[in-house]
Amino acid sequence: MDNFNYNTKTRLKICGLLCLLPVVFISVRLVYLQTFKHEEFSARTERSIYAYLAEDRIRGNILDVNGSIMAESLRTHSCAVLKKYVNDKDKAVAVLSATLGIPKAEILNKWKTKDNFFYVQKKIKPEVYSKLLEEIKKHKLAGIELSPEYERIHPYDQMAIDLIGAANSKNLGLSGIEQLFNKELSQDIGSKRAMRARRGQIIYERAMKEEEKISDVYLTIDSLAQYYVEDILKKYVIANDAQRGMAIVQDPNTGNIIAAASYPVKDGQSMPFQFTYEPGSTFKAVTAAAALDSGIANIKDKYNFEEDARWMVTPGFYVRDARVAQGKQLGLSEIMEVSSNRGTARLAVDLGAKDFFYYIKSFGFGTKTDIGFQGEARGNVRPFNKWTKVDTASAGYGYGVSLTGIQLISAYSAIANGGHLMQPHIISRITAQNGKVVYKAKPNKIRKVLKPETTKDMNMVLRNVVTKGTAKRAQIDGFSVAGKTGTAEKLDEHGGYAKGSHIVSFCGFVPASRPVFTILFVLDQPAKPIFGGQSAAPAFAEIASKLLSIYAVEPDDVHKI
Repeated sequence: MDNFNYNTKTRLKICGLLCLLPVVFISVRLVYLQTFKHEEFSARTERSIYAYLAEDRIRGNILDVNGSIMAESLRTHSCAVLKKYVNDKDKAVAVLSATLGIPKAEILNKWKTKDNFFYVQKKIKPEVYSKLLEEIKKHKLAGIELSPEYERIHPYDQMAIDLIGAANSKNLGLSGIEQLFNKELSQDIGSKRAMRARRGQIIYERAMKEEEKISDVYLTIDSLAQYYVEDILKKYVIANDAQRGMAIVQDPNTGNIIAAASYPVKDGQSMPFQFTYEPGSTFKAVTAAAALDSGIANIKDKYNFEEDARWMVTPGFYVRDARVAQGKQLGLSEIMEVSSNRGTARLAVDLGAKDFFYYIKSFGFGTKTDIGFQGEARGNVRPFNKWTKVDTASAGYGYGVSLTGIQLISAYSAIANGGHLMQPHIISRITAQNGKVVYKAKPNKIRKVLKPETTKDMNMVLRNVVTKGTAKRAQIDGFSVAGKTGTAEKLDEHGGYAKGSHIVSFCGFVPASRPVFTILFVLDQPAKPIFGGQSAAPAFAEIASKLLSIYAVEPDDVHKI
């Protein structure tokens, strides 16, 4: 009997403990959730009641140097449905279909296939938004959410879109200037905390504190000049059946970029800053300038050339000329006029790898210009201590060195302005909403590259190239022009040069006596013709003529009128 009573008590105690276990577990769990998980669950609760809506303030404008708007934001709205809050599905579908012009079947299909939330339409125009808001209020519809967003529009359509880039409806810059200056254009995007009612209506509660720091970005680009440059570039790319092309216009005295164009055009992808290539004969101006500046060559010197129109650099490697008469004596100016590979190769070898490398780097090649464009390339200039004699000779006529358009045009601008390498600019100024200028570009001389007397000699040499040499088609009535043509074979996938693949170009400045514009024009892989003097030089002349006219530049060569 005693054993029975003992066993019964024991069992009761065990049962009691087992009954207490769930209570203890639940209590511990509640303490854990209320103590350690309090913030997480509070946030979840708040999210179910409140919605933090992006208050997409209008993004700052991008304008040209004269204040013409090139990119601005237009306020639109998006319409979405929260299915669980909809109080009258049939009426909601009917109103949305009629107001937005969307077939009922399309809306019902989204209703069936999407989760609780789905967009009906984005970028709703202001007048449609007003009508839809009126209909929602009229029929007391719940679960239809209208939220603000902004559409980035471009008054000049695709003009300069490769520079400007793109921005999305949430005020985020995706490419080009839009991305690079996203902070200035969209600063401190605020938000409002909105309370969602039981049926899904949005009730604004209060605005979060925010600072008004949105700025407008002014480019150095002149929209009128940009229009003509893009139009002419497109015409020549198509006419010459080229793969692509680029053109740049720079003020040689300030470094400001007046126009920069690529064709075909893609937002945020600008050939003048991102495309690298071996320049060929346009680089001969750098070689000639370096030779004159260093003193190893003189404008009056004459060079004898072999009768077989080739020069042996090292045994087995010859530099040949196509246009130079056999056995002819040529001065430096004549070397440039006929674009002699032998002549510039000899100048480079006489100068020596170390000194030639110094001038190349001094002109800015192999280094980013820091113009401030996303994805700017640096080009490639190998260290001089790795150069062979063949490398030095090849660099003399523009092979073995890769560069960007902005680097080459800046080098020509240094020749044009008296010898100073200028910092190139594509941003003119940035202004706050109150009109305060928060940044303004100023002319900045990076370094002195050439002596003034060298630039005078080079000015004469490059004028002779246009009047007597390969660039006769770059001449403009009433104006003196200085420049150099270029025709370079492109590297193939095996590291050799493809005979049927070329880059043709012309770079020069006008008026030569008092330069106002430096212009570079490049065609990549034209089918016809394949020489810079035939395709790039006339394009330069056409661009320059337009700019000289719209800027009302006075002629400097009355004998050519």
